Amino acid sequence: MYVLSVAKTGNKLTKSENQGSLPGFGLRGLGALSVHNSTMSDFAGMMQETVMDRPVIDKTELSGRYDFDLNWTPDDSQFGGMGGKLPPPTDNTNPPPNLYTAIQEQIGLKLDATKAPADVMVVDHVEKPSEN
Repeated sequence: MYVLSVAKTGNKLTKSENQGSLPGFGLRGLGALSVHNSTMSDFAGMMQETVMDRPVIDKTELSGRYDFDLNWTPDDSQFGGMGGKLPPPTDNTNPPPNLYTAIQEQIGLKLDATKAPADVMVVDHVEKPSEN
């Protein structure tokens, strides 16, 4: 799994001014994300569902809602659940950093891979229902 936490340098997040609205996530292409009025738990959940290949756990201990943009160059382990393929490398001489560096530099958080216990569901028996 991945653990989302605050970097040693401290977070660089901006508190949202729209506290009453729903959280919003906008992918402007693979590796370009806008986050609006999101808790860190919301952000971790979106990263788990859309970007990462393993669960993402929020350990930032940050309360409140935040607005931020995140730009990175995706690698082969990201966006697998979206069924698409990563675009070929561009001729950009200054591409955005990888996700782990971007999270630390741009928003002052870090995303670390780790091993930890996780809840799982085990199905040990399946049978067709009987006709009533």
